[in-house]
Amino acid sequence: MQPRIRIRKRSETANTSSVPADQNDRTDRQRERDIATTVKSWIVEWEARNRLVQDAAFSLVRSLENGSESPTQRLSVVKA
Repeated sequence: MQPRIRIRKRSETANTSSVPADQNDRTDRQRERDIATTVKSWIVEWEARNRLVQDAAFSLVRSLENGSESPTQRLSVVKA
């Protein structure tokens, strides 16, 4: 008759070569983190570009009001 309870020693369970259950979770989390970082960097670049365009537009309007500077000189900054 075999016993219904199986006793396993710690040294027997430590030698198993199975992948931990949360290994795939970590990689999924890492992928999500990478995607979030990429999207955040896109947003930061977009906001910086918008600030540059807005500053150039205000500068263009000021230069047109003052008549001191060529309007196309400021537009070249935005295109770069």
